[in-house]
Amino acid sequence: MFFGCASPKEKEQIRIFESTLGNEYVKVLNQLVDDFEKNLKKQYPELDQKEAYKQYLLDISNTDLEDTSKFLFISNTTSKLFRKSGFRNDVYSEYYSKDPFAKDSTKLDSTKHINVNNVGNYMMALYRIKDSDSVINHYYKKREAAGILPNKLFVDGFLSNKPDFDNYIHKRIVVIEYSF
Repeated sequence: MFFGCASPKEKEQIRIFESTLGNEYVKVLNQLVDDFEKNLKKQYPELDQKEAYKQYLLDISNTDLEDTSKFLFISNTTSKLFRKSGFRNDVYSEYYSKDPFAKDSTKLDSTKHINVNNVGNYMMALYRIKDSDSVINHYYKKREAAGILPNKLFVDGFLSNKPDFDNYIHKRIVVIEYSF
């Protein structure tokens, strides 16, 4: 379905990526992309899809934004599927830490943290194709080393590598980056 306009190199990337990720996770990721692109059409109706991807990234990296609702794109159905399938846990890891400086020492506050799951199928799929594309390679190395980056750092780094928003993998990187 996604192979239509892809070059032979990109078709091979997609084949390796999808076979490593697994059919169930591919279906969930495709649904996330569909939700994301529907939101792009809603938020940026005057832009073509490639420009809308770029504008979304530029807008989300603007720290002065008051209303972040335009960046929320995952439908309730997709959110449930993302969690129920286990794909969210494949992409992200969660842990809780106790606040040792809580006012009431008998009730330590705990804080939820989300980080990258470096040993999941998603990272393995990226690892297997990283050397075939400079955008993927740069992203993989940064994600593996630094985990979840602040919006500005991710956007500046990603856009500086000149992603192609017609590229199957490049689009999925953006969508995963904002799916937690």
